[in-house]
Amino acid sequence: MARLSEEKIQKIRSSVDIVDVIGSYLPLEKKGKGYWAICPFHDDKNPSLSVSPELQIYKCFVCGAGGNVFTFLKEYLKISYIEAVKMCAEMAGIDVSELNDYHPAAKINDEQQPLYQMHDEALKIYHLFLKTKNALAAKEYLNKRHIGEDVIEAFQIGYAPSDDSLLKAFTQLNFSRMDMAKSGLIIEASSHYYDRFKDRIMFPLWDSEGRVVGFSGRIYQPSSDQAKYMNSPESEIFTKGKTLYRYAQSKEAVKKAGFVYLLEGFMDVIALYRAGIENATAIMGTALTKEHLILLRKVTDTIHLCLDGDKPGQDAMMKASKALLEHGFQVRIICLKQGMDPDEMLENFGKEALVNALKSHISVLEFQINYYFENSHMENYDERKQYLERLAVPLSELKDPIDRDYYVQLVAGKSGFSKETILSKINQMQSAMPKKEHHPLIFKNQNQRNPQNKYMRSERELLYYMLKDKSVALRYESELGFLYDDKLRLIANYMIDYYRSHDTLEVADLLDIIDDNEAVKLLLDIGDMKIPETFSKEVIDDYILTIKNFSVKLQIENLNEELKQELDPLKKADLVSQIYALKNQ
Repeated sequence: MARLSEEKIQKIRSSVDIVDVIGSYLPLEKKGKGYWAICPFHDDKNPSLSVSPELQIYKCFVCGAGGNVFTFLKEYLKISYIEAVKMCAEMAGIDVSELNDYHPAAKINDEQQPLYQMHDEALKIYHLFLKTKNALAAKEYLNKRHIGEDVIEAFQIGYAPSDDSLLKAFTQLNFSRMDMAKSGLIIEASSHYYDRFKDRIMFPLWDSEGRVVGFSGRIYQPSSDQAKYMNSPESEIFTKGKTLYRYAQSKEAVKKAGFVYLLEGFMDVIALYRAGIENATAIMGTALTKEHLILLRKVTDTIHLCLDGDKPGQDAMMKASKALLEHGFQVRIICLKQGMDPDEMLENFGKEALVNALKSHISVLEFQINYYFENSHMENYDERKQYLERLAVPLSELKDPIDRDYYVQLVAGKSGFSKETILSKINQMQSAMPKKEHHPLIFKNQNQRNPQNKYMRSERELLYYMLKDKSVALRYESELGFLYDDKLRLIANYMIDYYRSHDTLEVADLLDIIDDNEAVKLLLDIGDMKIPETFSKEVIDDYILTIKNFSVKLQIENLNEELKQELDPLKKADLVSQIYALKNQ
């Protein structure tokens, strides 16, 4: 595989601003010289992730996560280092065609391999059975739903026959009974095995890499008393909270459109596809999770949210929209008429009506205004007042006077309170809001290598100035060449190696070449030290002398310990001589 040179990687990293990149994924708040955000790498309640535009690094003061722009993309999006570099190159407009042949291989452990293989086989078997005479009634049902051959092929729809076809096929392919049961496609009951899905239309479910990991089976007989849908159980390869329907197949369409339609279920995605819209995915009836948000962020920062129109669907829309906003997404809400979902609207009103309805989106705030109104008894004064109080906070956060006037009028029309009363409440809320101040705290678990004395402080501060100036690093190499702390010594060695071919050094550059997590965290601490940026020759002299004296002190202590244990008079005399020489050098 072709590789990028170190120089090109540095060029890519320095061509993007870490504040812009992290800011496209997390809401950032400026404080002093830097920015702060809720850390996504632990259960953070208050902003503890610091982003430094000067150093081009980020660091969490609680969990210790940190690095440069490549590190953030790699850890936040769960992608490889090369993928992170490619993303930054694309942002900066830098050609990396030498990496065109790079395709990250999805990691599959040996225990999961049979599960993926069985799902691949099941896909082929179900799809093939839909073309047999046993599936004529199922095929007729699909035709009535206007799901033609093009949609059947695009979504690989199939049919599960009434017998145990999968069990027979898996047995012939020598899959173990244990793996069959783990796959969720075969059920074990009292040492008896049989197919989970029988006489159902089968819709495959894919993971984010495009691999089949489960199925949803739908009944098609109107007289059936079975559940309308039966889904694969969660397994080692299938988790609803980590799966978005047809995500892998919609990536390019989403990037091209610049936004994604986030829907309730897979039939809604199929409905949009039938209407000529492919930038759509679905959460399959589960709550929106952090894993979903990470997947969405990989392809877009703009979401058009359209969940079911019933009460549970609207409740889910409220929760999902809040989660999306909190994670920095641009969100628009689509409410289809008469509480329909996209599939129902397409069937009842046709393609043009659905396409037009999808274009009629509103803001999250307008949705909240309508949602709280529909869920309040407005004839009751207490609930009318509570309605206003719920909306006063988001209204008070509006900066644009035109936006504020528009939304205040909406609330006035629904609540019956005058605009003056609402504006007075907004001003009251703003006055009551405490001004946010952020003080970078050093937490007890942040770093166990906090400097305990002037010797340790001298090592760290010397490294800080080595980062700033090559001449300091050269003095370290020629006059000292040793640090007591092994991790700090490792960092110093990396610096010296780097300066052999460069005249300047940034923390962000060094992070790409240090392969030691503890050393990386120490380097981030050093780069963020609050000491004067300028230095004098005398300051560096003092650091070097202090570290030398500390080294001598340690050597004398070690020799004294040896002296206590030594019984040979000649060897004891030699140790005394060494101690004397060190004390008088």
